[in-house]
Amino acid sequence: MPYLRCAKARLCVACGRIGINVLKMKQLRGVVMCGGQSRRMGTDKGLIPIQNTCWAKFIADKLAALSLPVSVSINQTQQRAYLSFFDSGELIIDSFDIGGPLNGLLSVHEQFPHDDLLLLACDMISMESETLQALIIIYQNDEQLHHFYTYQNGAFAEPLCAIYTATGLAKSKSSSGNDTSLQKVLREGITKYIPLSNPQSFKNYNTL
Repeated sequence: MPYLRCAKARLCVACGRIGINVLKMKQLRGVVMCGGQSRRMGTDKGLIPIQNTCWAKFIADKLAALSLPVSVSINQTQQRAYLSFFDSGELIIDSFDIGGPLNGLLSVHEQFPHDDLLLLACDMISMESETLQALIIIYQNDEQLHHFYTYQNGAFAEPLCAIYTATGLAKSKSSSGNDTSLQKVLREGITKYIPLSNPQSFKNYNTL
């Protein structure tokens, strides 16, 4: 059953909890961020082989295992290669004239404007399901209804493993300026920062 976010009311038949309004539940969608060729690796990270598939499909399967619908964010030049691993309907091509992952995030938001998005970078192959589940539970149970949910790693957020709500993305779309970094989006939004308890999930892969 897909993860649904519930706002306040009296009863939700779907999840059986008091204080939930089934009419206000929102769909959570997984998004695999595939940014193209890595300068340090010299290749498209999403297409690197792993366990008889590629990094992007490996990450998509992690999200699908959480009963989430999954979209894969790519740029136009990646489409042909990614069709070897995904159906065309799963691929969302960048559609905004801005740089960085915000382009992909807003492009998915444009296709699914009512969905909240759980973003996960294609190179986070060490991500553990428990780390994702903990993030989802905090998002589901948040009575303050933040716009964004992200892990905090020291002085910085982890924007490539975070939940971006439809409400927050709509505001970011209308207010994006020269700085289109996700750090800025989180910094200027109503963001819930979650202490990082499992650094292994965020292992960085910049070389093969």
